[in-house]
Amino acid sequence: IFKFHSQCENATVGDIVFLIDGSTSIEDKSFQEVRTFLSNVIRGLDIGPNKVRVGLAQFSDDTYQEFLLNEHMNKQSLLNAVRQVPHRKGGTLTGQALEFLLEEYFTKQAGSRADERVPQIAVVITDGDSSDDVSEPARKLRNHGVLLFSIGVGQINQEELNKIASVPRFRLNIDSFDALQKWLTIDTPFIECKRANVADIVFIVDESGSIKEANFQLMRTFLSSIISGLEVGLARVRLGIVTYNEMQTAQLYLNTFQTKTDILQLINFMPYSGGGTNTGAALDFTLKNIFNEKRGSRKGVQKVAVVVTDGKSQDSVVVPAATLRRAGVTVYAVGIKDANEAELREMATSPPEKHVFIVDSFTQLKSLEQTLQKSIRNEHKQQLIECKQKKSAFDKKGILFLKWLQRH
Repeated sequence: IFKFHSQCENATVGDIVFLIDGSTSIEDKSFQEVRTFLSNVIRGLDIGPNKVRVGLAQFSDDTYQEFLLNEHMNKQSLLNAVRQVPHRKGGTLTGQALEFLLEEYFTKQAGSRADERVPQIAVVITDGDSSDDVSEPARKLRNHGVLLFSIGVGQINQEELNKIASVPRFRLNIDSFDALQKWLTIDTPFIECKRANVADIVFIVDESGSIKEANFQLMRTFLSSIISGLEVGLARVRLGIVTYNEMQTAQLYLNTFQTKTDILQLINFMPYSGGGTNTGAALDFTLKNIFNEKRGSRKGVQKVAVVVTDGKSQDSVVVPAATLRRAGVTVYAVGIKDANEAELREMATSPPEKHVFIVDSFTQLKSLEQTLQKSIRNEHKQQLIECKQKKSAFDKKGILFLKWLQRH
């Protein structure tokens, strides 16, 4: 998690909340290993009110507020607080604990700086299967812009760890608590500055019932191929993804994890829901919730929206599309099969010859990949000086933990 100034000076910045399992299945000796692990992580961070803030919650049958993000603003105070954390004991209600983080920790009152575009990170450490559902609470946290890591100890359910983690690469499984320490390495970073292309690009993807799962997989492949050819990064091209039917879901904000590998993994696991086709509402949602400074949209940076749909919208696209374009967003419209050409032209930026693409089937999307990719690249050539953190690793296998680039 790094914030860079134009002079290429760097200072670490982020809000990190650790959620630790305190259930009875964890022995006191093992719980002490967790305390030691947390202390070692904290020693490697640049702690301060304007740098890295750390919060800690513990869960069993209940969730306990050990300390909030704004309670300990120096390293020694944090280390003392971690040393004094009691082992609560009880059951394993992980889902309830994730809800607790959203309501009690990732708020301005608790010290979260999300409104200042500071990266929000939660790290879950557990040794057992949850007695309640973790999928929905984890989804809510991700939609709130929180990056989730999951660390499982022992014979834990891998599927559950995957449901918690933002992407599978942010899941770590180890054999025992005493093995925690050997996984931790924090490499010394260095800075490299160079010119880079820059844009904020959001894909607005139809997931209505007419598409079906097999065709939605072809849409996933289409997105992945386009993204593979872009210069992705928080200081370069930032990407957002919205899926929609009658409702809209933010799958990826512009300031969520922004390495190409992470985004491609997210797309691969992106769910298909079916339902209706409210494209107008999706355009409105995108402008208000994605092209938003709190969600990573940058002033003075070119903005692009790419709508991918297979049918006519059940609501009007005219006003939402015009509002999006007036906000400075270049709109591309990709229509498949039964998509309405007149509606695609209503959405897209003029001239339609450059911004509207139509294919007869989902399998033909592949034929558009290079054309659309080239069109986006050629039309948006804005550059800036990029100062990039070259490496900062969470463990010896390269599980990322502290790699966040944020342009200031």
